Amino acid sequence: MKATSKQRFHIPASLAIIGLSFLWGAGFPAIDIVVTQLPPLGAAGIRYAVSGCIVLGYAQMVTDRLLPKTIRELRSIGIVGGFMFGSYQAGLYLGTLYISGAIASVVTTMSPVVAALVAVPILGESRGLLDGIGFCLGLSGVLILSQPSVSTASLSSTALGVGLVFLGTILFAVGSVIFQLFDEDEELTAEVLQGWAMLVGAALLFCGGILRGESIPNVQSLSPIALASLLYITLIAGAGGYLLYFRLVRQVGATETTLVAYLEPVAATLVSVLLLNQTIDTTTIIGFLAVATGFTLVSRDTMRRAIARFQTTDSTTSSAHRTGNS
Repeated sequence: MKATSKQRFHIPASLAIIGLSFLWGAGFPAIDIVVTQLPPLGAAGIRYAVSGCIVLGYAQMVTDRLLPKTIRELRSIGIVGGFMFGSYQAGLYLGTLYISGAIASVVTTMSPVVAALVAVPILGESRGLLDGIGFCLGLSGVLILSQPSVSTASLSSTALGVGLVFLGTILFAVGSVIFQLFDEDEELTAEVLQGWAMLVGAALLFCGGILRGESIPNVQSLSPIALASLLYITLIAGAGGYLLYFRLVRQVGATETTLVAYLEPVAATLVSVLLLNQTIDTTTIIGFLAVATGFTLVSRDTMRRAIARFQTTDSTTSSAHRTGNS
């Protein structure tokens, strides 16, 4: 008589990627709501202070070592925390004061395009004609999204918002490339590294808020929808999203998981239109298509490998799942 085993729920990696894209993509319009009632840098600091503590709590349960021991590990935490959490989030939250989360999400997808360009002088990588065309297309998309209108006094608020988010995105890309110089033989797990980096980023964001003259964030004064949005970006998109991200990295690899960034603008736009009743104009669509075409050209090899890897991983996992239940 064949033994029976308990059914286990299986989620293909490709569906998990889409799910994570919507978790993080929906965070952009949620930031839209939060920054209307909380100081932007203070709100970002709260998000990553809480998320960092949760991630480190999870790391305590699944890893053998929680504290960094070497200068190299401290340097890695500083690079990730300073560039990829502190600087990037500062640009994103400040920029969202002037533009919608949907537009901000499109601008942030320029990160792999900028990283590819920065990697040429720093890592000695070479790029071809298609990469150059992709960068130019992506940059033109950002310019279209900014809708530049220069007056005698200052740039338009839209251009300012896009500029701030793009600056944060550039710093994120620079940080990701610099990190590659020092991450060889890294002993810290991703959970520990990013948990501490979140706390470093949160500290920098709070310091930036003080220098900017922001008042102390008063969470109790938030409206119900703003409080729900803050809880979402902190607990669900923040801590929950990163825990799912770590699991995906183990399942399909870090390179393949970066496809999440390409799907985030779609999720952010859908949430903005369906839940916040925001309208997407023709200029935004043209800018999005230009940016999307640009990062597709630059990341074409990564996307090709990722799709092939997903198909192999999902097929293998599904076969093992069926065999275990037979």
